[in-house]
Amino acid sequence: MSNTPDNWYHLNFASSNAVNQYAPNTVIEPVHLDICLKLDDLESNILQGKVTLTLRYNKPTLVKSEKERSSLVLNAEEFVNVQVSGEGVSHTYDGHHIQLFWESPFKVDTERKVVVTYIVDDPVAGLYFQKEDPFFKSNPRWAITDHEPEKARYWLPTIDYPAIRTTLTWEITAPSEYVSLANGSLVSEETADGFTTTHWKLDYPCPSYLVCFSVGDFVCVDDGEVQGIPIKYYAAKGADPADISRSFDQTPAMIKWLQERVGVTFPWTKYYQIALPAIRGAMENISLVTWADRYILDKVNAQERKYMTDLVNIHEMAHTYFGDLLVIRHFEHAWLKESWATYIESCKYFFFLFSACWLEDHLSNDNFSYEMLQNQIHYFKECEKYMRPIVTRKYDSSWDMFDMHTYPGGAWRIHMLRKRLGDEAFWAAIKLYIETFSEKTVQTSDFQTALETTSGLNLTRFFDEWIYSKGYPKIKGKYSYEKLTGLVKIVLTQTQENEANNNNNNNNNSNNNSNGNNGSGGVPLFAFDLDIQISDNKGNVHHTTACFDRENTVTVFVQLDKENSPETLRVDPEGKILFAFEMPVDQEVLVNTAKSSKDVLNRIWAYRELIKSESKIALKKVQEIIKDEPFYGVRIQVANNLSSLQSHLSIKILTEILDREQDPLALSSILNACQFKDVRVRESVLRFLSRDYTLPYRAHASALLVLAIQHNPEDISLLLDVAQDQTKIGQYSLVRGGALEALGYHRSLQGFEYLINHVEYGTEPTRARPLAIEGLAYSAQWQEERHKKRAEEVIVSLLRDPDPNVRAQAVSSTIGLSIKSAHTTMESIRYMYSKDDQTWLDRRLSELIHSGSSTAPQCSKEYIEKLEERIKKLEARLEDKDDAQKTE
Repeated sequence: MSNTPDNWYHLNFASSNAVNQYAPNTVIEPVHLDICLKLDDLESNILQGKVTLTLRYNKPTLVKSEKERSSLVLNAEEFVNVQVSGEGVSHTYDGHHIQLFWESPFKVDTERKVVVTYIVDDPVAGLYFQKEDPFFKSNPRWAITDHEPEKARYWLPTIDYPAIRTTLTWEITAPSEYVSLANGSLVSEETADGFTTTHWKLDYPCPSYLVCFSVGDFVCVDDGEVQGIPIKYYAAKGADPADISRSFDQTPAMIKWLQERVGVTFPWTKYYQIALPAIRGAMENISLVTWADRYILDKVNAQERKYMTDLVNIHEMAHTYFGDLLVIRHFEHAWLKESWATYIESCKYFFFLFSACWLEDHLSNDNFSYEMLQNQIHYFKECEKYMRPIVTRKYDSSWDMFDMHTYPGGAWRIHMLRKRLGDEAFWAAIKLYIETFSEKTVQTSDFQTALETTSGLNLTRFFDEWIYSKGYPKIKGKYSYEKLTGLVKIVLTQTQENEANNNNNNNNNSNNNSNGNNGSGGVPLFAFDLDIQISDNKGNVHHTTACFDRENTVTVFVQLDKENSPETLRVDPEGKILFAFEMPVDQEVLVNTAKSSKDVLNRIWAYRELIKSESKIALKKVQEIIKDEPFYGVRIQVANNLSSLQSHLSIKILTEILDREQDPLALSSILNACQFKDVRVRESVLRFLSRDYTLPYRAHASALLVLAIQHNPEDISLLLDVAQDQTKIGQYSLVRGGALEALGYHRSLQGFEYLINHVEYGTEPTRARPLAIEGLAYSAQWQEERHKKRAEEVIVSLLRDPDPNVRAQAVSSTIGLSIKSAHTTMESIRYMYSKDDQTWLDRRLSELIHSGSSTAPQCSKEYIEKLEERIKKLEARLEDKDDAQKTE
């Protein structure tokens, strides 16, 4: 599954009540499902099901307990009219589990069949039916499944855990005007009396979370074949085939590349992809990958998001090997699939460097490095809220494991393993790992064994520190250069161990490690080698390595010729290690590194240190050299650092960066860095909004929000104009949503009144409503009490909205406004969530209970803002005075 940015589940990790979770027993195991489904129409949201389960006891000896051999529990949530038949079987059903009992126990190597017939009526999860967007009046009919991690049970009677895998046959009957799709190969189709029955067959064992079917009124784009494998893309009727093709056009090339990279032939008989609104992100179902429809891009949207869509495409495809061929035994090992898929999406940029054509057309090593930096940033940010081992059995919900520790945190650990082993041994290990465990379940020790087999390395310590313990190295450095002797001295200290022990906020989950290590809540000292490279002013390159073993401080020296001086400094120049790093260095060295370092990571580090120094001379150098920075990602990070400083000069440089920026991949991020009040920011944003071309959607929305934050009365008319302009809605309402959010952040009563009438169902495009609610909640804090009460009443009413994204935003806004009276209403919507999602709601309820007053008094906020403005004006006067004195 893709790590989508709007995944709103991970506010925290395991609670104090969390217990260790374990895979189910597999004494009696389903080995095949014959799934017969009928949908009389797609308007009633009713599914009639008949599933024949082939159950096997295939152990070499009998289990002593006759109970284990004569009973089985199937997951089946809220089924109607459940009937079970089969030789010698009886059952009970409590609305959640079908308990099967046999008169006689299973014997060794025997099979039995059980038939379950049932009805599913508009299930809360797992199977989703089309919901009309009343604003657009669009109504293409469809139904689709989306399961991860435990949602198949809402329409399919099965053991809904990854350790159980079955082959599949499908018989899907639906009105003939619809297309039916499912895992596996198409066997046949028959049409009679206005209905078509479609048969599919999957011979590969499939866990329940990868079982998938869809029925609907679809547009299809046929992209030919790759080595006999048909490639097709589907979306709801009304989607532009050109947009569908534009979004997924790299799929054939990716299939060719991926099987060459891992050394194992692509296994599926087809590779279909379907994009519909019900999907949260993207999901790697065997041979039928599902996507959120927002990944289908028009020409404008593609400027900003084609890059991301390609990453998600290769991410889901990587699951073919890591997640589909090799299925995790249970959720504590989720990193074995999600970290791998995340790393492959980054690796794509590295390995395609060997293809000159691909490099010239699309890619660079900077892209790979910057993608790994983004992985690092997301992981570090989550570590500020909580830290956990990559592998842990202690969690509240299996959803907890699908966080930034698993995705980018685990991806970095795979990258470090590859760098440690070298490409030849690493990829040989991956081929061995895949071939050994195809059609089987895997756990972390299996991966470690494969790596050790091909390399001969003992990786136990690495896995103890990086996988079974929490955290990462935080390094603080001291740099000195003695000009008389030419000696450079660098002292590096790991600080994370003491920081973690002293940080109570990060000790909430101190016992999450399933292996019992690190139970005190501390973070270990890590063993690794950190390469350092210094170039001098004569072009000589000097290398040294800081080798951390069991000490927290390492000192290294670089001896230069006395007549030479250090010019640039690169720490970990090949990007081998995951670590946080701070080290003030001589300004001249930082400037040269920022200007000419070959890797983006060290350029970004040098810029950060220059800006952190808050020196006017250093900022002037940043202002000078950032103009020539070739890579958009560096410009984004510089903008973020300047925004954090928010001095008079840093704001001036930031607005100059915005004025020059043309790359759609950078615009929205740089605008987001401008989210503070300053007259120069307002002027720069107005210049941006007046550019004489169609603005990228996200950048346009970001600019409107920044403009609103200026709180200038003159801007309300512009915001209202965009909010009502039918030609500026933007694909998926990206611009409209941004305009509605901006109206709230403008703080004006006029914006408030508009929003309070435009958050209800049908008043705005469905996808824009969450941003309208966010804007309303923010605006309410700045209105008179009677207006705030009106907003609170509206927001609480939206807690029961049929759209899950609207509900999620209403929950967040309820907490933000501290509407404690809404606690009962929030509890009452539990039935609208699947069991694996209810943990999220529990945590939000806890937040609401413990929330304080909604906001500080308005006068305090206004006073702080005025004080900040006065400080900026004072800084400006001081800088102008300094410049005048220098001129004199």
